[in-house]
Amino acid sequence: MNLTEWCKANITDVHRIKLAKILLAVLISVSSASILAYKVPEHRYVKETLESLEESKTTVMEFSGATIAVSLAITALPDDFGSPLAGTLADMNKYFVFIFAVLYVEKLIVVEGIKLSFTYIIPIACGLYILAVLSGWVPLKAFAQKVMILGLAIIFVIPISTHVTEKVCDDYLVYVDETIEEADAGAEKVNEIMASGEEGTTVFDKLTDAFKTAIQGISDLLAYFENVLKKCVNSVAIMIVTTFVLPMLVLLLFRWLLKELFSLNLQTPRVNVVFPEEKNGRKAIGTGEEEGEKR
Repeated sequence: MNLTEWCKANITDVHRIKLAKILLAVLISVSSASILAYKVPEHRYVKETLESLEESKTTVMEFSGATIAVSLAITALPDDFGSPLAGTLADMNKYFVFIFAVLYVEKLIVVEGIKLSFTYIIPIACGLYILAVLSGWVPLKAFAQKVMILGLAIIFVIPISTHVTEKVCDDYLVYVDETIEEADAGAEKVNEIMASGEEGTTVFDKLTDAFKTAIQGISDLLAYFENVLKKCVNSVAIMIVTTFVLPMLVLLLFRWLLKELFSLNLQTPRVNVVFPEEKNGRKAIGTGEEEGEKR
């Protein structure tokens, strides 16, 4: 018996399907570790993501500095009439620390996580899948799918969420920039007036006159800083949504899509056919194959 005849006699369709799955997993593993691990991090889409994260970090630092400046300016006013506002603005920095930490983690995932995923996580998932195909152990196959989902999530979630934020929340991010400018302008104006040496008027008169002319629609100093505080709260909420909530939503959606994709069962259903007993004593049950003669 030559090799061709032996293959026809011993290799079934089940073996061919397993071999195809194994070869596909090997191809994905090799391509991931040797090609994609070096090409994808240099892609324009990833570089734009890093630039966007750096801009967000700069915005957070500017916002933190603006709130501290406003808080110090209010604290410098006489009679401590704005101390509650100053304390509230100073307490907002804990939220900036949280946002900055989230942005740092996201940048770390983009810089190191993408390469790590292509180099190790995806090949490991492919190796586990090959073992599951060879052994037929279903839990191992499910675990390999989860590892693959983890690797793909590391690669795609942060870039996708960053670009979605830029497209969907652009107007809200402009609002944050305007709030920072307004806070800086108010703090600078207060500091200038407090440092001026004009005589004949009280500090409150100078501040009130300055804000009547410098800020449209707001004639009261306390009302102005209350308005700044409201805008700062809104801006902090916007930044938390854009830097933390949206990436989490994208992660959940991406996880659900991949889970549905990997759970698709493309095998045709098995049909059991029962044949009546023949006169010669042979019976075919279930798959239509002969079981043998009855003795």
